[in-house]
Amino acid sequence: MTPPVKARSGHILLDVKGSYIDLVRVYPDIHRRVVEMNRPFVKDSDPLLPDVLLDENLRDLKGDRKPAGYNRPDPFGLRLIFPSADEKRVEFYFTKPARCQEVVQITEQVSVLLRRRSIKHTVEYDRLSLGPPRGLPGLGPAPPTGTFAAV
Repeated sequence: MTPPVKARSGHILLDVKGSYIDLVRVYPDIHRRVVEMNRPFVKDSDPLLPDVLLDENLRDLKGDRKPAGYNRPDPFGLRLIFPSADEKRVEFYFTKPARCQEVVQITEQVSVLLRRRSIKHTVEYDRLSLGPPRGLPGLGPAPPTGTFAAV
């Protein structure tokens, strides 16, 4: 299957037999890529934060536990999320606030990295259920599509 040009989220689902511990060898490379893509959005106030997050996530992966990922509050930054929705399969995904090429690029790069390490997985895009669009804070919900708000 050909990946889309833009996506809001790129999901990687390990094979049913896969576990968090399978990611220990590749996670430092994944983490480094996420940090590099977020470099324009990172504040210089805490330069050790990426290293601390890497150590914490590796500790969890080595213990075969769900790691925290990279979920910084940067408004335009890339996030790496390990959801806890499905206990039968290990899943993680990359997301940004808007559909963009960066999500597809990093998802495909990480997929190649996993294939090189013989970690069986599948890739899917835009699986998040985001609900209806919201309006601006303080202005209430967005008007329905095809109608105009009263002025």
